[in-house]
Amino acid sequence: MKKLNKAAVLGTTAILTGLIGASGALAQVDVITVTAQKREQTLQEAPVSVAAVTGEQLEQSQIRDAADLQTLVPSLRVAEFATSTNTEFSLRGIGTSSFNPGLEPSVGVFIDGVYRPRSGSAINDLLSVERVEVIRGPQSTLFGRNTPAGVVSVITQQPEYEYGYVAEFTHGNYNTNIARASITGPLSDTVAFRLDGSMHQNDGYMDAVDGREVNNRSRHTWRAQLLWNPGDNTEVRIIADYGGIDENCCAAPFAYYDPIDQGALVGLGGTAVPADPHGGDLIAIDGDLNTQLNTQGISAEINHDFEAFTLTSITAFRNYDEDQNFDADFSDLDLVSRRSIQNEYDSFTQEFRVTSTGDNFVDWMAGAFYYNNRLSYSNATPFGSDARAFFDAASAADPTAQQLISAFGLPPGSGGVDLLEFCLNMNQAAGVGNFVPLASGNASLPTTPSEGFISTSHGLISEDYQYDTEAWSAFGQLDFNITDRFTVTLGGRYSDESKEMVATIDQPDPISAFSFADLAQDLRLVTPSTCDPTLFPIIGGDACAYLVPALLAQGGAPIDPTQPLTAEQARMSALNPLLAFSAFQNWPPVSASDFPTERNDTNFSGNIILSYDVSDTLNIYGSYATGFKPGGFNVSTNAAFTGVFEFQEETAQSFEVGAKGSLADGRFVYAIAYFNQEIEDFQTNNFVGNGFALENAGSIEVSGIEFEGQWSPIDNLLFTGGFTYLIDNQYGDYEFAPCPDSFNGVGVWDAGDPMFALCEPGNERTNDAGVTASFNNLTGRDRGNSELVGSLTATLTTPLDNGWVIDWRGEATYTSEFLHTTTQDPRPFARQDAFTLYNASVTLGSDSGSWALQLWGRNILDEDYTKGGFPSVGYLGTSYNVYPGDPQTYGVTLRIRG
Repeated sequence: MKKLNKAAVLGTTAILTGLIGASGALAQVDVITVTAQKREQTLQEAPVSVAAVTGEQLEQSQIRDAADLQTLVPSLRVAEFATSTNTEFSLRGIGTSSFNPGLEPSVGVFIDGVYRPRSGSAINDLLSVERVEVIRGPQSTLFGRNTPAGVVSVITQQPEYEYGYVAEFTHGNYNTNIARASITGPLSDTVAFRLDGSMHQNDGYMDAVDGREVNNRSRHTWRAQLLWNPGDNTEVRIIADYGGIDENCCAAPFAYYDPIDQGALVGLGGTAVPADPHGGDLIAIDGDLNTQLNTQGISAEINHDFEAFTLTSITAFRNYDEDQNFDADFSDLDLVSRRSIQNEYDSFTQEFRVTSTGDNFVDWMAGAFYYNNRLSYSNATPFGSDARAFFDAASAADPTAQQLISAFGLPPGSGGVDLLEFCLNMNQAAGVGNFVPLASGNASLPTTPSEGFISTSHGLISEDYQYDTEAWSAFGQLDFNITDRFTVTLGGRYSDESKEMVATIDQPDPISAFSFADLAQDLRLVTPSTCDPTLFPIIGGDACAYLVPALLAQGGAPIDPTQPLTAEQARMSALNPLLAFSAFQNWPPVSASDFPTERNDTNFSGNIILSYDVSDTLNIYGSYATGFKPGGFNVSTNAAFTGVFEFQEETAQSFEVGAKGSLADGRFVYAIAYFNQEIEDFQTNNFVGNGFALENAGSIEVSGIEFEGQWSPIDNLLFTGGFTYLIDNQYGDYEFAPCPDSFNGVGVWDAGDPMFALCEPGNERTNDAGVTASFNNLTGRDRGNSELVGSLTATLTTPLDNGWVIDWRGEATYTSEFLHTTTQDPRPFARQDAFTLYNASVTLGSDSGSWALQLWGRNILDEDYTKGGFPSVGYLGTSYNVYPGDPQTYGVTLRIRG
């Protein structure tokens, strides 16, 4: 694909650079190259599905960080959840949660060729960007680590041997202040430098009832570069960077209060801010939502040209140090004590690559990659001081609990925890556990701890992990130029990865340490012969011998406590109202010995690409590729919910056909592709009430059509647009999927709904890890991603007689309906309806680009939407929280260049 009509090239590059501020000559642009195949090619030549966004486009669209890129790349979704650093990248609806540090992303993020092991290290403000390449589909052959869904590759501007500078200041609503600067120039005839810096501050988009502001921005980024050319054939580029974040993000207001939760919350003096399905702009919290992150690194890239090939070496050291302290229950009661997380890693990467000079019958590339990462992670999330009172207040509203509390003569305000402790103490005092054959097989019923069943000394007191990864791989690619128009590409990579982990767990939670199902059969109301009626005056005579459900049914025969239960008695015991209090169980028993200590994965991934130049203005290609992401360890005690302490490797295969071309003498340039991807053992992370449980989801199947087009009907007018349409997006196999939220046997779905039949009480199943619980089967079910995402931009450049120009720009991004959760919660606030965001800007500047003044607005119609949601943390009922989208923002930016 080397003979490309010049008009097509110019048309393509006009699209990539046509949004340059204060530039009225769209036809006078340089040819822009991409390196999606680790070899310089024009965008039209590259036989892969790749979108390129230039630094000029980032300026015009006010793109500050990776989260904003989806405005211009419809197939890319980047979302922040819970904290600033919990950023999830997905392509074509395929991505990986960032809530578990043991899980690396399916979308690989590279900055100047250096792999970023966690998404949080790639979310600071972008500096002096030359372009961003978004490469879709598995890219394991050339990009190596963890790219079964695709790659986001950021290429920054190199130092230059001529002095130059760019300075920019932005002021906007929410007291937004952004200062950015870059300076470059020579230090000698062979050494050049570049210095970049950025500071970004704005007040929060949301207010807390106590006057604090949350969802703010407070971040800074610095970068220094040296470019050394010791000879005509050698280039050395050294980059050092440092970034810091100290933000109170991200608040999740209530979209729905379960009446039992709301009643308890208000009854204990908490604030119930009106529930808003879109999140609203007010929240009640008593703790912080703070994330502090320091990330830094240094890299050295060396390129040396030999006669027949180029040798490339990229060496990098990176450090990531993060502290999170946030109020996980999102209320101004102390239900879940502030979650405190420390996450730190040090990584080293080394890549060697040799690349042929090109223009041969066989062009080739070969290389090796080494990766070493040492991760330290700790988390503490104990029960809060109000948890006991809240659980009692919420459960006291249950009619069955009220009946028992009244029958036992417990004090007013008693609830489920009080009732549990009373029943256990009653049996303990009577010595029932000494002679009753227990269904659970225990020697006796559990005793009530001296501090009670819910205490600030219970919960996740601490979990600490030392998680080390070492990996190496060897790769190669051959391009057979069969004719001037037909090329066959073959590539492959062999990977070997080893992991070791040491865990330390302190998670005492006695209320979670026994089975309420077993307890329903073991627990009895003692008989007159084994108890002193003066101790329990309310229950006398034969009634003292009944099971709790028998008492409620007001019938049944007295039970001999020395004999096992009959089938009918066992059936009645299954109706024991204490089963409802399993909702109190937030921290199932787990120990460090449950976690594996080492594993090893090997894999061979490859690709084949056929590309053909039909004409000088039309190129077509077809490809098949496989991808790989190694397995690992579940770095969370939430693994106890599913019993999955170790997850398996994720593999992908993708088939793609596409066409790239130009029409109307290069004024209309387009790229269209059909893709079909399947990922086996997809590594998913599902919310389980107070955290996330990581597991393999069997398989997912995704197919669809992507289109990107640019049209310049006249020299000063440019339209760009694109869309991703998912034809198929389903679970190929997910037999043990999580169920939606429920309480006391009643789910949030309509009774009898066949979609959730397996989640109904009595349909518990045992998964492959041996855990028996309510699981849904989502095999063949749609995954709930947006079916259609599209964007459209229009830019009109108006030259003025005094050497000034005005650029008028409008943007629209459409997102169709999507679900918040893997559980496919059917409630309306657990899904986001289709919405469209509109952005606009007007830029006045000199035609030389020496200065520009830009008025801009994002989400100018102030559209309400949500990014995601989850069942509320630390509550008894089925309450729900959502993450609201960014509101309307606007401001003015002054930019000067020299």
